Amino acid sequence: MHLTELRYLLTVIEAGSFGRAAQSLHLQVSTLSRAISRLEDRLGVTLLERTPAGIRATASGRLATRYIRRVLHETHAMEDTLARGSAGEKGEIRLGLHLPPISPVLMALLREWRMSYPGVIVAPCEFGEESLHAALTGCRVDVALIPDCLLQNHEAAVRVYAEPLVAVLPAGHHLIGQNMLHWASLENEILLLGASGKGAICRDFYMARLPGARLHILEASILSVLAFVRAGFGITIAAQAYSTLKCRSLHLI
Repeated sequence: MHLTELRYLLTVIEAGSFGRAAQSLHLQVSTLSRAISRLEDRLGVTLLERTPAGIRATASGRLATRYIRRVLHETHAMEDTLARGSAGEKGEIRLGLHLPPISPVLMALLREWRMSYPGVIVAPCEFGEESLHAALTGCRVDVALIPDCLLQNHEAAVRVYAEPLVAVLPAGHHLIGQNMLHWASLENEILLLGASGKGAICRDFYMARLPGARLHILEASILSVLAFVRAGFGITIAAQAYSTLKCRSLHLI
């Protein structure tokens, strides 16, 4: 059974005549008639009948047209989706994330993408450091947002945006009031990091800059880490975008 034969059948039924249908399809009447006969032979039923008013569908033909319209509609939808997908206008992109994308710059980029490609779904997938690299290597994500310090040598990257780091301090901390902090100012602090910072590369990044700091890894989200900072268990380092959270009793420098 061919889609062409299904389209021929619908055209004949809608035209009510082999002659008019053949003319609209730019075919010979004999060619069209043979195609319908082959379709009837495959299905084992009579699809059309002649009446004084012209050609019309039999009961089997009317039942068949319900399915044929559905098949042709789904086929057209598939062809359209594939065509738009190959042109980058439709489909899905699996975006690997190491941290929530709350930076104003990144949010603006995501909004611009949504406006430019409304037919493309962006599916966020959050991973820890090692699992994000594994997801890229294993093609479980199509692209990932990874901080420069976590890039591996074999990974090709394009810089999308830059964002300052800030120190998050509890109320009453002796460094509150400083306009700017240097890494050396934090060397003797207890540094709390969430689960996203437990990877070896991330640990090496902080220990290289804070050799005297006591590094505590919490199996927790950044929001839980901020709660522990607020309670006085230590400090943390976060992207400047987290200043939008407006947590009471926390100071970002």
